[in-house]
Amino acid sequence: MASVAALASVTDIRSFIDDYFSAWEGSDENRILSYYADDVSLAIPGMLMEGKVALRDQFVRPFIAAFPGNRHVIKNMIFGKNVVAVEWSFEAEHSGPFVGRAATGVTVKVPGIGVYEFDPVNRQITAARIYFEVATLLRQISSHQPQVLQDLLMSWFATRTMSDSRRVSASH
Repeated sequence: MASVAALASVTDIRSFIDDYFSAWEGSDENRILSYYADDVSLAIPGMLMEGKVALRDQFVRPFIAAFPGNRHVIKNMIFGKNVVAVEWSFEAEHSGPFVGRAATGVTVKVPGIGVYEFDPVNRQITAARIYFEVATLLRQISSHQPQVLQDLLMSWFATRTMSDSRRVSASH
């Protein structure tokens, strides 16, 4: 992150979010992770990650490996005190492995929304809840496969997210 000034206005927050999403367009995991606090808590459908290591291993690495150069096209933002909700469209080419599926070269476009809590002084995300249709993403990267293979992929992902959820719950 280039600037260290506290987030003080809607313009500052918009710039911060633009910079954050811009970091995702590359494959520099350290740049992406610099936008998160060390003790970040991030939830996506079926999974809760706590801390940067979990975030890196379970979220950042899989997505930048599978979808390098991905884009988050911002549709809307709603601001609150130290929180911003961002409606976006995730757009990318599936050019690396993802949830056990080899690269397909398929272009994906998945709508979503993220609720990002942030530390305005350190300019870092402290908590996030990111909502998107996992099934839509998996269906798009499997669209050229026979239905039986799509069903197996969906089943594999559902089993994994249930297992991950139980493992996270058991550790608390």
